[in-house]
Amino acid sequence: MIESQKQVALFGRVDEWKKSGRTMQEFASSICLSKSCFEYWVRKKRVSSESSPHFVELVPSARQLAGIEQPLTTNESTTQAQRVFTFPGGLCVKVYG
Repeated sequence: MIESQKQVALFGRVDEWKKSGRTMQEFASSICLSKSCFEYWVRKKRVSSESSPHFVELVPSARQLAGIEQPLTTNESTTQAQRVFTFPGGLCVKVYG
């Protein structure tokens, strides 16, 4: 088995374990792995999911809509932000195009 296939298979086993309700020791024994080896794969999956980039859909609530500025209509070119979202805490997102 090549490394990426092994990783996919063991990440799947980690997901199975989380749903099983069994202890890590019990589950690892049932798939013929030591507890320490299985712990390694649990950590590896957690770290890989934390570091992999992913998109998050932003859906403003009614309260946040009050902070949305009106579209910029003075310049229709794509170099000007068409919509600016300002969130509590100072985060500012500008949408171009």
